Amino acid sequence: MYWGMGSLVGGERSNMLDLALNDSAGSEKRAGLDGVAVKSLLGGAVLRGQDPYSLLRHAGIDPAVYGKAEAAIDGRELFRLVRQAQMALDDSFFGFFAERFRLALELERTLTYLHCETFGESIRVSIRFTQALSEDIGPQLIEDRLGLKHVCVYHTVDGLDRDIFVWLRFVWIFQWFSWLIGRPLNLRGVCVRAARPVQANGFDRFALFGCPIEYGAPVDALCYDRADLSAPLVHRTLGDLEEYNSSVPDWFATPLGRSTWRTQTEHALVDLQRSQIWSSPIEMVAERLHCRPRRLRRNLAREGESFQTIRTRLRGELAAAYLLATELPITEVGYRVGFSEPGSFTRNFVEWSGMTPSDYRAAHKSDGGRVTAATLLLSDRTAT
Repeated sequence: MYWGMGSLVGGERSNMLDLALNDSAGSEKRAGLDGVAVKSLLGGAVLRGQDPYSLLRHAGIDPAVYGKAEAAIDGRELFRLVRQAQMALDDSFFGFFAERFRLALELERTLTYLHCETFGESIRVSIRFTQALSEDIGPQLIEDRLGLKHVCVYHTVDGLDRDIFVWLRFVWIFQWFSWLIGRPLNLRGVCVRAARPVQANGFDRFALFGCPIEYGAPVDALCYDRADLSAPLVHRTLGDLEEYNSSVPDWFATPLGRSTWRTQTEHALVDLQRSQIWSSPIEMVAERLHCRPRRLRRNLAREGESFQTIRTRLRGELAAAYLLATELPITEVGYRVGFSEPGSFTRNFVEWSGMTPSDYRAAHKSDGGRVTAATLLLSDRTAT
């Protein structure tokens, strides 16, 4: 799917510089996809000779974001940037594959599944069309105990960041087909071969899916709820498509504005941790979220999360940031994250990271990128 189809369908090429330059990322740290990831995302375009700073400017984004961990773009800026890169290269996959996938061909694929009746039919038609186009892309549907698994095989160009491309494709699939059926897809799970991405600004790239995420999986896949397969398409015309693209959708927002319980819980726990409340009970967090503890547990479970897991993860991330961004003794780091006994801190850190605090520091202290990210995370998490 060409994410900027509106300019082809309506015959009108938008001037990206007119689209919200005042909300550009600049150099100020903010939530969203950080500049390091943005640089990776534009890797294919750069390899094809495009100037990344020019692409950013034409997408209405401050070029200063490029390559900077402390800067970021939001979901609408991401949509505009991908659209700009696609148009510049006449390639739906903006340089990530050796073979270009022209936008006119992408339009033909879109037309085939706009005429489908249900989500299940449209996803199958889209996959069959893609399979016939290129050996670089190998999607397939597999019956799974959780539902129908949509496995995606991408043979990207050597040297490019395949993981960022897989994430972006999954974002598009989720956002696009949720829009087609008029409600969020009820994903049963997402599998990615990559490790969990961690940004210094705390932005979770996978939070919008609202389901369990399996990192380090053997395949990249989305698992659909079987009940969604019969969901009828509510948007089926080119006019609908033009309207969708001209609205510049926010790709980081859960479709139709639904916020995940995991994200809300994380925000509440971080606020409590800033106040040195490290073992806050679920009742305290539930009160902040204006719900009952039982409801919070149930809703987190539906997203494949648990309150205890989230609380432990946030505490572990902060401890890791202290280890890399400071020279504090390990005992002091433990105190800073609420452990009065060094042994207890070590046991908990091993459970979270798979290695002792001292081994973690020794393994990653020389990694400049990790240290920078840790410094920014520490600054954000300890701010009052």
